[in-house]
Amino acid sequence: LIASWFKQGAKSGDTSKLNYSEILNNSFSKIKPDLILSLDSILLKNNKLDKFYVLKIPYTIPYDTFVRAIELIPGHPDYLHHLNGHLLNYDPAKKKNVFAGTRLFDVETKDYDTEFIALKLDNDDGTLPQRIHSAVNYLPGTQAAFYPEGLGGFRMSKVGAFVANDIHFGPSPINVWDKSKLYIYFSKTPPKRPTSELMLGTNGVSPIIPPLVLQPGTITKHFSSVTIYNDISILTINPHMHLLGKSFTAYAVKPNGDTVKLIRIPDWRFKWQYFYTFKKMVKIPKGSIIIIEAVFDNTSDNPNNPFNPPQVVSERFENNGASMRTTDEMLQFIITYLPYVKGDENISLE
Repeated sequence: LIASWFKQGAKSGDTSKLNYSEILNNSFSKIKPDLILSLDSILLKNNKLDKFYVLKIPYTIPYDTFVRAIELIPGHPDYLHHLNGHLLNYDPAKKKNVFAGTRLFDVETKDYDTEFIALKLDNDDGTLPQRIHSAVNYLPGTQAAFYPEGLGGFRMSKVGAFVANDIHFGPSPINVWDKSKLYIYFSKTPPKRPTSELMLGTNGVSPIIPPLVLQPGTITKHFSSVTIYNDISILTINPHMHLLGKSFTAYAVKPNGDTVKLIRIPDWRFKWQYFYTFKKMVKIPKGSIIIIEAVFDNTSDNPNNPFNPPQVVSERFENNGASMRTTDEMLQFIITYLPYVKGDENISLE
């Protein structure tokens, strides 16, 4: 019976009566968050459309602090595809009311610039607050990365706002309200070694070769690579493709020709993507080349192909890529790293 279910794609049954709160409490971090912020409720309509929003989550807390990790708890994980967001740290003397302005708008609005200005993200004098890039990210299955104290993290002002500049919901078969939350975990000490991110491929620092334009009826292989100019220590990696992805491999080639294996996914599953944190940091020496290889299947034999018959599928860059639909395609590899310090490869991240 189980073998038959697996051969048919391991599809879920009726999920309408599932208690998502109970599921999330069992599947996400067991550590009690220091702060919980609720995102504005968003109505997902049964109209077979992907939806994209920009969302502001303003807050005030008693004092400045430091963040160790942030976890997004989706209200409906079946429909929330991804969220990318940053933190704005305000000087209270320059921002009298962080709650002023709108909090939500549709990315595909005809007047994006006007809607964005209405969020009132600037300081009262028109200057810009400090921005912590990529403070919170979400993909299906993602959990907070708790690195050892002192690694990663950032300052969080007592007056601020998280801005989800790209929150994407896939099509919903029913009308339902999404009520997602941010779980925020404070650090006991200021971060000694802040992390950085490097992104290859779509919206990243390196081009995709050949370009990611997938003709119908084809199976194609694509590459992207970047040279590392200083010794680095890799903590976490995140491969990302959509429905036509078939396989994904990433590795580094050292100057002496040796290979450092990073990840190999021979059977890509769109709903099973994760951020992968290594057991110990992985050293990549100066002069190495990080390479990603991916195969895409745009044929009618691909059961995940969103089009029948297959159509031309490619990346989509309207609104700086914030309206990338599930039926568009991506090839992306995100690396969280630190400048290398002797002994990093012996530090446990578990």
